[in-house]
Amino acid sequence: MWVNPPITLSELPQEPGIYRMLDDKRKILYVGKARNLKKRISSYFQRRPDSLRTQAMVKQICDVEFSMAASEAEALILEHNLIKQLKPRYNVLLKDSKSYPYLLLTDEAYPRLKLYRGKRGETGEYFGPFPNAGAVRQTLHIMQKAFLLRDCENSVFNNRSRPCMQHQIGRCTAPCCNLISKTGYAAQVNEANRFLKGRDAELLKCWEISMAEASETMAFEKAAQYRDRIQALRTVLAGRDGTELPDDSDAVTLVRSATTVIACVGVRRGGRNLGTHNIRVEQAVDAEDFEIFQSLLIERYRSEKPPAEIVMTMEEAEGSELQRLLRLLHGGSRSVIRIPKRGARLNWLEEVKRSGEESLASRSNVDQQAAFEALATLFELEETPQSIAAVDNAHLGGKQTVAAITYANWGGPDKSNYRKYKLDKVPAGDDYEAMRQVLSRFFRSINEDAIPCPDLMIIDGGKGQLSIAMETADEFGLSDLKLLGVAKGKSRKLGNEVLWPSWRGNCREIGHPSTPGKYSPALLLIARVRDEAHRFAGQYMRKRKKQSMFSSQLDTVSGIGSAKRTSLLKHFGGIDGIKRAGREQLAEVTGISDKLADAIFSAFHK
Repeated sequence: MWVNPPITLSELPQEPGIYRMLDDKRKILYVGKARNLKKRISSYFQRRPDSLRTQAMVKQICDVEFSMAASEAEALILEHNLIKQLKPRYNVLLKDSKSYPYLLLTDEAYPRLKLYRGKRGETGEYFGPFPNAGAVRQTLHIMQKAFLLRDCENSVFNNRSRPCMQHQIGRCTAPCCNLISKTGYAAQVNEANRFLKGRDAELLKCWEISMAEASETMAFEKAAQYRDRIQALRTVLAGRDGTELPDDSDAVTLVRSATTVIACVGVRRGGRNLGTHNIRVEQAVDAEDFEIFQSLLIERYRSEKPPAEIVMTMEEAEGSELQRLLRLLHGGSRSVIRIPKRGARLNWLEEVKRSGEESLASRSNVDQQAAFEALATLFELEETPQSIAAVDNAHLGGKQTVAAITYANWGGPDKSNYRKYKLDKVPAGDDYEAMRQVLSRFFRSINEDAIPCPDLMIIDGGKGQLSIAMETADEFGLSDLKLLGVAKGKSRKLGNEVLWPSWRGNCREIGHPSTPGKYSPALLLIARVRDEAHRFAGQYMRKRKKQSMFSSQLDTVSGIGSAKRTSLLKHFGGIDGIKRAGREQLAEVTGISDKLADAIFSAFHK
């Protein structure tokens, strides 16, 4: 029961419980839990809080409600449930985890394994959460070969009269048709359960013994089945990466920007890296790391047993407090929180963090603006660019030459201004002429106001391509447009690029080259825009190549549509027959006039 003031701080109970801070309109500001309600609530008013966020909250508190709990562990769960229900302004709220994928071993007469999402309304044993559905499906695929459990829906299972294809290819023992006893199937389920709980070495040993026994009793078909299952399981175990990391562990770290926080969770199970899950903080992004970590651990491990190790980045004292939190959630848990300073664990944390940084950069306009500002600083520009364009040419051995131009602004890619160009008249392999043609068409569109002029344009290439771009821009009266040549290094890896500006101070001439390195936010921005142009050009080139595979010289003849093309192919049995036909024979086809027959003949006999 909630207790409402008037009540003095000295009258508060020294018991575990939860409390709610209310403003003058009785709107909930904050929900918290405490081992000692009196000490915890009093701490807000006895000294000035260190956090500016907490100071702002305390100024608004006009009332406090509290409720006692049987234990601190119970208070912890109550607090978490209330936060998710009420969403107070000053509490950390993470993206809901109901969408996390789990592996479910159902509780039925003949259990099955399946991918499961959402609230746990179905009875059975859950394994997870996995970072993504792909990791679950990969595990399911392996387990079907190794443990032969059914994967069909109950509506199918209950109405089968003969085994399905899964049984035919050796991935199910067909309990639907009573080809295995209930006891035998239960043994398979038990083996799958042991594997999911990490007891694979013990399982392999049992299978090897059973294979040997079957072989000795001349039951070679049964022995072969055990052999195939052992091979399937060893394939999984061979996928382990052999690092110093524990087989079952999570890596947890945070990535921040001015307006966004992402909690990054890397997952390892059975010695395999299953990937990274990025969880967005929905509110209270100005909260301290410890408070976000605390909410994350409760959200992730309140229903699931934590792994053997949780690798995190924080102070030792905070790590000890989170260790105590895990023990409150799971009394018998032996999970250990590690705070690495070096080695494989730290490297893994950094990999997980990079994944979060990429996710944050893709969604954060502020990060894009910061990168644009870094670009202005790098080249000492008077104003920060608002938009950047990039041009890239692509061809297949000098044929199917195309070009693409992409735009980016502070909000990311600006696809409304993307353009693609056919460059069929460019001599094979002439990159300079290709650059001249595409930029001539692009600059003409700018002068006609068909497309906005960018503040900076990236030219994929070195001084040669940049010189062509500068000459073309001058021809169209765009001498003020800043062009930037981006030459790949010898290794063609990110960070080895050489940047050539089309200006030197206030002069219109190629400036000094710069190599900012792979950690430069300006270079990362340039690389993203350049790579997007490369992707867009390559996509268009492949599309044209695919179209050309299904076209012929008939398509170059004016007056030949799909109907006449079909008539010709049917009449002559294919394109080779049309090539061998004379003018008179071509004119015999329905719909083909003498003039059109002559044009077709000329197209094939130039």
